[in-house]
Amino acid sequence: MIDPEAPLNLIDFGVHFSGDRVQGDRLHNQLLTLPDQPSSWALDETGTVQELARRSTRWFQSMLCRPVVLYVWLHDGYAYAARYVLADTDETISQCYNDHLAPSGQAEELIAAGHVYGKDWIQTVGLPVPDLYLHIRGDLDEAVMNNIRAATKRGPITGVWYE
Repeated sequence: MIDPEAPLNLIDFGVHFSGDRVQGDRLHNQLLTLPDQPSSWALDETGTVQELARRSTRWFQSMLCRPVVLYVWLHDGYAYAARYVLADTDETISQCYNDHLAPSGQAEELIAAGHVYGKDWIQTVGLPVPDLYLHIRGDLDEAVMNNIRAATKRGPITGVWYE
């Protein structure tokens, strides 16, 4: 059973200081390096050490306040896909898709439409509107949510899962 109160690590983000410059963004989860291409919420500032510390603090505070939700897709009573998103921008944090539990033929349609990454990892952005969402953290007033019902309980998804 998954404990809904247990700590959940969804994304690694941080800052790198170098001289009079600070850069912040999502970090590689093992190497703690910045991405080659900055994301839309990257920090890149120059200034004194004190200025950079204040700007970094504000950036961390803004990142920690962003709303996060978990979208879930259901088929025949089972969750076959899930995606954690920054709900103010609908930006994917992490996702999973189980083609064995998905509707028949859907995986092939998604692959044919180009909704894959890497070694044929099916991306949930190609799926229809999620069946439900779970509020994880942050202010839902800033969330971009359309015609999705809220859920109150969590449950495991067979196979790869991020909880």
